[in-house]
Amino acid sequence: MKKLFTLGHPSKCTEFTYRGSARDGVTLDQTGAPRIDAAFFTAALAQFAGSDIKGGFSMTDPPRDGFGEWVLKNSPVLNSRALSPRHGSFMAAILCDEAGVLSRLEGLAVWLTFPRIAQSKDLHPTQGKGK
Repeated sequence: MKKLFTLGHPSKCTEFTYRGSARDGVTLDQTGAPRIDAAFFTAALAQFAGSDIKGGFSMTDPPRDGFGEWVLKNSPVLNSRALSPRHGSFMAAILCDEAGVLSRLEGLAVWLTFPRIAQSKDLHPTQGKGK
């Protein structure tokens, strides 16, 4: 089991636990044990490669073109279950921890900067092995 904090202002961050990795897929230790598939993490890294986007984790009004809105719209197709923008906050924290995504605050808004190429050994196990 791994522990992380969601991104954002310290007064709004929430500690959460999960099992797995972005490479193998993640199960959040929450009611219903939401699953985030490895392919969904990979799709997020590809979709936003080299981009700087708003986190947008509001359940009621995620900002247009933010990460939370993308999770909401794409999870029914790209993941084994539908996810909410709030799930996007956990997913973003995991991507920051495992895949080289950077986060920053502008006021209370979280912004995510995605690397041009995924930097995670977990997501690319052959990276650096001459393959």
